[in-house]
Amino acid sequence: MSFRGCISHAAALLLFVGVMLLLAATASASTYVVYIPLDSPIYDQLDALNSLGYLDDYLDEIKPISRVEAARLVIEGQANLTDALHPDMIARELIRDLRDQLREEIGLIDSNQEDNPPMVRLQPVERFEAQYIYSHGPIRFWRFGSGNTSGNTLKADEGTPLLPNNDGIPTAPGSNEVLSLDSWAGLGGFFTAYGETAITGPIRRTPSNTARVRPLDAEAVLGLGDWAFSFGQEEMWWGPGHFEATSQSNNASPIPGFRLQNVHPTHLPGFLRYLGPFRLQVFFGRLDAGRTPSKLPGGTNLLTFARPWIDGQVLAFKPLPSFEWGITHAIMFGGAGNNNYTSLGFLGRATGLATGSIAQGNTNSRAGVYLKFIFPRLRNSVLFVETLGEDNLTAEAAPFGRLLPFLAVTYHGGYYLPRVTKDGRTDFRFEWAIAEPNYSTHSDSLYWAYSDHLMGDPLGPNSSQMDFQVGRWLRGLSKGSVDFFVTDRAPKVAGNIFVPAEFYGRSSTLSHERSIGLSFDLLSIPKTQPLHADMLSYGRAHLAFEYVDHVNFGPPSAFRAVAQITVGIKPDLEGFSWH
Repeated sequence: MSFRGCISHAAALLLFVGVMLLLAATASASTYVVYIPLDSPIYDQLDALNSLGYLDDYLDEIKPISRVEAARLVIEGQANLTDALHPDMIARELIRDLRDQLREEIGLIDSNQEDNPPMVRLQPVERFEAQYIYSHGPIRFWRFGSGNTSGNTLKADEGTPLLPNNDGIPTAPGSNEVLSLDSWAGLGGFFTAYGETAITGPIRRTPSNTARVRPLDAEAVLGLGDWAFSFGQEEMWWGPGHFEATSQSNNASPIPGFRLQNVHPTHLPGFLRYLGPFRLQVFFGRLDAGRTPSKLPGGTNLLTFARPWIDGQVLAFKPLPSFEWGITHAIMFGGAGNNNYTSLGFLGRATGLATGSIAQGNTNSRAGVYLKFIFPRLRNSVLFVETLGEDNLTAEAAPFGRLLPFLAVTYHGGYYLPRVTKDGRTDFRFEWAIAEPNYSTHSDSLYWAYSDHLMGDPLGPNSSQMDFQVGRWLRGLSKGSVDFFVTDRAPKVAGNIFVPAEFYGRSSTLSHERSIGLSFDLLSIPKTQPLHADMLSYGRAHLAFEYVDHVNFGPPSAFRAVAQITVGIKPDLEGFSWH
């Protein structure tokens, strides 16, 4: 069944209008567009500057951003710091360090040469990282539906216990190692190719059903003025959440496909300018073939729908300095045996404006709205809420499920206080999420997972989570954080019947899974090394413990733990350039 709610159609319509405006724009010049990996310390620094009030138009609900956009934000932050009546020392330190990391891009903007970069630019080593990951305890998994039953379907596994949003990097119990290298090159001032290659897993063996060597990011980008058109694999993070993203996250491997987005925030024409600075991202890609077969109620044929299409759009606006909002929309359709439609039917499904009938090709859609409020007089406090509607909602909200899909949705919200202390070095964060039973599932194999990893909230359907985190910036630009969290997962319900327990490998009655845990994080921002002036180094440490009662909905209970240590090197060099 198709998600025909008013919010979905509104999101699709806004997408269509936005793309038309996009295609109508002219592009006279451009620059090299290199996107920053989501685990880069640059995001931690920009988030700190933004939360302290030094950035005017950083729309962090759409990530990744490019290096040249990060450079523009640093320049903006420095101007606001200069004008501040009581500037924060931590902001001054962060900006000074960011200028070192983005030296070339800042230099181009300062000299008004952003649209006139070198004809050829080569950066063979943007960064090199070495990680050690120790993992202990069972992984969570989701097994809903099969070829022998009707009802909603989902097949997914947790990548590493207590290490979500890690690009689907495979690990095994015990010790694991990850080595990664980032490089990029530019040609003609408008074409960029960049990539991050990783070698993952235990040294002596390869995790089952995975590739040891894999690209994490690999894209070719065409810069068209303030717009970038790209093809390849790129991480995605949509929404205001810190611990999870309800709509699209980097919990799974990056989806290969096309993307179109604006490099810097811009304004819509005419009266739409009152919506304020906005960012747009549109993507179109294809998912994997290894999807679980299922059948519709009363059906006899198995439905696999291998390699379905997926596309999505996100728009973020900041109409006021204290208010941001955005819309997300995505649709999955097609695949082997699910493509009995014409070219016009393909276009209707891709836009979400005309999804047709199940006989021609089933679809699975999700659409959401988020609101974000900033309170400068309350020490720059931030309050946000996000809702996401999805397919198969009629039964849960009858008789209004089709007309008002927001009566049966996933909810996500949080509160952030960046100035627990006046110096801006201590912050507090509270975040919660409630995923409804049909979140990420579907009546066939169009469920929201890629290569057996969930593409949104890593806790999956029929779950809830709360996080309480306190952080402190230390001397030398290091930050320590402590996070206390609780989770709850209920067995998936199809109608009023629990999914048969044999899907979980046991015949006992399924129970709620509840957990309580604690994690510690330490971040060291890139710094110049005393022994090598042309080298920036940084590090991360993550240590987490969790006690889980009825892990995967049945006995026994389990203790889970993870330790991750990351050491990174960034050559502080200008690379090779030819003008």
